[in-house]
Formats: sequence, C-alpha cells, structure tokens
Amino acid sequence: MQFPNLPKQTLVIALFFALPFGAISQTLAEKLGYSKEDKLLIIHGDDVGVAHSQNIATFEALKKGLVTSTSMMVPPAWSAEVGVLAKDFPDADIGIHITLTNEWENFNWPPKAGKSVVPGLSNEQGFMYPDCPPVTKNASPEEVEIEIRAQIKAANQMGIQPTHLDSHMGCIFYGRPEYMRSYLKIAQELKIPAMVNTQIMEGIIKPNQALFEGINLEKIPVINEIIMANPEDYEAGMEEFYTNKLENLKPGVHVLLVHLAFDDEEMNAVTAGHTTYHASWRQEDFNFFTSDQAKKLIQENNIKLITWKEIGKIL
Repeated sequence: MQFPNLPKQTLVIALFFALPFGAISQTLAEKLGYSKEDKLLIIHGDDVGVAHSQNIATFEALKKGLVTSTSMMVPPAWSAEVGVLAKDFPDADIGIHITLTNEWENFNWPPKAGKSVVPGLSNEQGFMYPDCPPVTKNASPEEVEIEIRAQIKAANQMGIQPTHLDSHMGCIFYGRPEYMRSYLKIAQELKIPAMVNTQIMEGIIKPNQALFEGINLEKIPVINEIIMANPEDYEAGMEEFYTNKLENLKPGVHVLLVHLAFDDEEMNAVTAGHTTYHASWRQEDFNFFTSDQAKKLIQENNIKLITWKEIGKIL
C-alpha cells in the first residue's frame, strides 16, 4: 500500500485507519470480547491421564467445580480412560500436556513414538527421563517434534481433538529454543493455542526470532500470567496460597495450574517417594476448587472463568 507525496502527519493517520480498528493496542481480553479491565482466568487441571485417580477427580472438578480446562498426558497407560470419560463430556476443554519426562519412581512409561524412533528421549531402561535437563542434553529438536506429533496422533485415536497445547514440567519452555519452534509450529498447524505467557514470549521467543521464521508470532495469544503453587506454598498452606492469588488477581488473562486427584492408595503408589505434587497435595487442590469457598472468592473478586476453547476461536 503506497501513499505518495503525503505529509508525514497525514501518512501516520492514513496508516492508522488502514489497520483493523483497535489492532494496535487491543489486548487478548478485548479480542475475546471483554474489557481490558476484566480479570479472566482459566483454572486448569494438569496431568489428566497419569492415573485413574487423577482422571476421575479431574473430570468431577470439570463437571461440578470451578475447573474449566485440562490437558492429558498421553504416554501413561491411563490416558486411554480420558477418551472414554470424554465421551460423556463432549464439551470438555482438553489439551495435550506434552510429556517428555517420567518423574515417578515406580510408575514408568516410554515415549509414545518408541525408543527406536526417539532414542534421545529414552533412558537405558527405555523409559523417559525423570526431569528436564537430561531431555535437553540428549533429545534432538527433531526427536521432540516427532514425539509431540506422536502424542497428538495417539490422543486423536482415543477420540480427543485437543483444544490447546502445553508442557509437562515445562520441558518445552526450559529446554532448547528449537523445542519451542516445534511447539508453536504444530499449534498453528492445528489452529489451536499453545500456552505462552509474557515471560516466555519476552525471554525465549523474541530473543530468538530468527529461529521462528515462518511462524506467525502475532497470532500467538499471550497469557499475562501462569500461576502455580510451589513446594514453599504447599508448606505454608494451599488454601492461603489460592485465596491470596484469587483476591489479588490483576486485569488480563491468566492460567492457574492445579493438580487434581484423590489421596487414595493408587495415587500414593504413583507418587511414592515424592514430597511434592503427591497424593495429599492433589487432594487439597481438588478440595479447594470444588468448594463453596472458592466459588465465593471467584464471585466476590469479579473473576470471569474462561477456557482455551474460547481463545482458540479468535485465532
């Protein structure tokens, strides 16, 4: 588009009106049809698929509580049950919790693509590594992309059409920047959001813009804040942590990550040997986000609960 022989001031005005109205400063909240002063929150149940206890608690919280979204870990065997449960809840907001690790001591799984296909994602026993640093050291970007696609394909075969992508233990975010490229590329191919907040955009994507050539960075719906309790918060009290976060939520779009399961024999066996994110922690998350107290906090603080599906509609 050309504006020959126009004065500079006139050119600026012309360029402004040539753009979609409000495109220069429109926030994600405004794109979703809210005001920039609204407080929007996705309450997101991580790790569905890792165990039967996790599955039942998460779907109960989706149906009866305040949880608006979840994402499934595909490599664990219990992921198949997610497809079964979803048949009775067709509107459930279910994404793929891209899983590159296997942190539990006595409950192990291999990469979905298979050890022979993605050897860099497998330890000597053929299982995924327990945390992110060995993944970063051993798994090539090509292997990570193959595994992401294998997990999505397997979820499709279980009847799940994912509403978004996110990352188990953050290995996509804290590994090689090339992992982020595959993450964003695949999300845009599927026309679904990939969870990215301001910190990830400013700290990983923008400093490596050349790496993301061909990916429309303007179309990434950037979340203001990702909120999750850490071990110190658990020790201080989960009710206090969540109450404080809800009472002090700022305008914008936020994701609150929780882990929902029952403090039962199965979940204690899965999380044996861990002092964090164990069965009792997950029971506390379930209790809080299915409670009248949490509902009251949401109402009193004028928080609007949304889903990844809503964000996907504006892409």
